[in-house]
Amino acid sequence: MNTNVVEVTEFALKPGFTEQMFLQTRDEVNDEVRKLKGFINRRLLKSEGGWTEMFEWADMDSGKAAGEVWSTLPGIKNYCSMVNSASIKVGYHSVAAVAGGEAGRRIPHAFCSHALEGEARWWLGSLAVIKATATQTAGQFTLVEVLENEGEAPLHVHHREDESFQVMEGEIEFEIGGSKIMARPGSFLFAPRDVPHRYMVKHGPARMLFLFTPAGFEELVRATSVPADDWRIPPARVGMPDMETFPDVVRRYGCELLG
Repeated sequence: MNTNVVEVTEFALKPGFTEQMFLQTRDEVNDEVRKLKGFINRRLLKSEGGWTEMFEWADMDSGKAAGEVWSTLPGIKNYCSMVNSASIKVGYHSVAAVAGGEAGRRIPHAFCSHALEGEARWWLGSLAVIKATATQTAGQFTLVEVLENEGEAPLHVHHREDESFQVMEGEIEFEIGGSKIMARPGSFLFAPRDVPHRYMVKHGPARMLFLFTPAGFEELVRATSVPADDWRIPPARVGMPDMETFPDVVRRYGCELLG
């Protein structure tokens, strides 16, 4: 059995920098850290009084090497400029992994996400609750529960993951690969990667489960949303991303807007 390493870094922001300003650097960090040897996974969490970064590395040497070059990476300079260096606390923890490849294969552990549990985000006019993440499922899938009013999602395509939909409330018209399907509570739909699709909520509010395989789509959700103040659909325009940069942001996560 191999041993992976989880690096936990706690820190606070410098005065004058807002949460929104800081989160705008998330994509730059992701682009850079994926290039580092031994990288497996990254998660950024809001904690009381600051932030917590959790990196998973293939081994201790990879984690230490990344720490030595971290502040010199071009795409991370903006991120580092907002962090109060005096507040940084770093710890390393070994975790078991089954051998297989450079990073090893992570072992998923049983967990439960009850009603009103999960990471609630206001995302593109909806309430999106991240119920299962790449970290929790060892990279196998991401599960997001979505509550939204009547309206239409744009035509788009995923190049990294397949997407499945489980309709729980509402009446929704899907278009997958040019075929239109009317879906009601109990309907399940599958949209393979590289197949364009979209949907329109005809009668809402609609509640759906979005299943992404493999995992990782939660990072796109986080990059294009804000933490929800309450477990409800957001007021109009609240939490909407900058639509001029939105296509470029989603493209970084393997998605493409088609209309």
